[in-house]
Amino acid sequence: MAMHDAQLLTPARVGANRATTLLRGDSTRWFQPDALSTAQQAFADRIEALRNALNRDLFLGLIDSESHYAVYRPGAGYARHLDCLRNNFGRVISAVFYLNEAWQDAEGGALRLYLADQSYHDVFPRAGRLLLFLSAQFEHEVLPATRDRMSIACWMRQRV
Repeated sequence: MAMHDAQLLTPARVGANRATTLLRGDSTRWFQPDALSTAQQAFADRIEALRNALNRDLFLGLIDSESHYAVYRPGAGYARHLDCLRNNFGRVISAVFYLNEAWQDAEGGALRLYLADQSYHDVFPRAGRLLLFLSAQFEHEVLPATRDRMSIACWMRQRV
């Protein structure tokens, strides 16, 4: 929240044109790979280890990752979507790491993951939880919460 309070976050954008839209209501700050804080470096190191393990065990051909902080103010959400840009399948694995201490389900803010059988699964944003899913396969949305909802969103990418 310190970044939000210091106005270091900017309204999130979508698509290749990086347009602001009413489809999402969060503010973000992208990690700068050449200027990571100690905490960001620790996260990046763990994601790199995970990327290497996924490549070793699942042969995914992941070459790098990109990450940003996301803060949703109370009542904000993100409409149902896929995490791959139109006609660009570089993003293979989506990862969301939650930063919300003492989160209660009644506060909302779940990531609703839509499954192949037309059902869905809600994942509540509890601190320390890491959610992984295939970027081009699973539509999802962020449901509004009654308090600030904070996370790190990350995408592991392949060469396109």
